[in-house]
Amino acid sequence: MSDVTLIREILTLGNQLKSTLEEEFIALSEKNLDHLETVQVRKVSLLESIQAQWPQEADTRSEADASPSAEDATADPLWDEARTLLNECKEAHIRNDLLLKRQLEVVRTVLSSLTQRSADNHSALYDKMGRMRRKR
Repeated sequence: MSDVTLIREILTLGNQLKSTLEEEFIALSEKNLDHLETVQVRKVSLLESIQAQWPQEADTRSEADASPSAEDATADPLWDEARTLLNECKEAHIRNDLLLKRQLEVVRTVLSSLTQRSADNHSALYDKMGRMRRKR
């Protein structure tokens, strides 16, 4: 596969990932868990495809041992566009992660409140011997 074809494939996958992350954000905002599950499967598939397409020598080489041909291959402006697009995807993923964490914290707070209230009611209902307390 030529470099231009490879870059175009990565850009296509990156754009699909970006729109999938937007879908994920909407599903999280609307708390649509069924749709969120579908989007998650698609997102993982796209991430795996991008990882499989991305040239490994571009990520593993250091500045000192980079060969001129490998340097030229990833210095193309299209590679910069691909990197920029994937950085935008990273930011969208972080945003979605923060939203999800915020929603989980709300659920934890509600659960804690409910279980605490239920434990308080339970203790007020029974005495130390486990018998029903008399109403005062």
